[in-house]
Amino acid sequence: MKIFRPILSLILVLATTLLVSCGGPSASAPPTYTPEKLQKISTYRIPLDVARQRIPELGQYITNEDWVNADNFLHGPLGLIRRDLTYLSNALLPDEQKPALDVAKDIFKHIENIDAAVDEKNYRVAINQYKEVVSDLDSYSSLIPETKKPVDQAAKAMEEAEVIFEGVKAEIEDTIEQISPEFDDNA
Repeated sequence: MKIFRPILSLILVLATTLLVSCGGPSASAPPTYTPEKLQKISTYRIPLDVARQRIPELGQYITNEDWVNADNFLHGPLGLIRRDLTYLSNALLPDEQKPALDVAKDIFKHIENIDAAVDEKNYRVAINQYKEVVSDLDSYSSLIPETKKPVDQAAKAMEEAEVIFEGVKAEIEDTIEQISPEFDDNA
């Protein structure tokens, strides 16, 4: 009986060690985008989409060697792109932030190179860096999750204004038709 006590203690220690080592922390779900986070991303994405739509203007200025307008475009519509892409990158999930920031830094570097080339009126460097910016903007866009586009309030207001304008135009035309026979009789 005295021999069984140490063996039983050893078996209990081994069983406890085995259970503790096999029972690690429970797995947690990976982070996902919440609707609030997606809304924030869609808001921060607007300047990226605008820049991507308008970047061909810069290419046209460079192609035409219109250095004044190219410089104005770099400091105007693209003037805040660094801030905007940084905000957008920081709104992503933690494991997606670094790749987005790396591509954003490449975009900034190319824009700075274009700015220097425009100052020097160096067409070759400017057009090559422009092509790199376009490529990197497309790469950056692919890193951002797709979100529902927010309703463009300006476009919606323009559509409503056009409908109202058409109604007013029709009323004016009817009024003119009613009045015009009276002018013909007096003539």
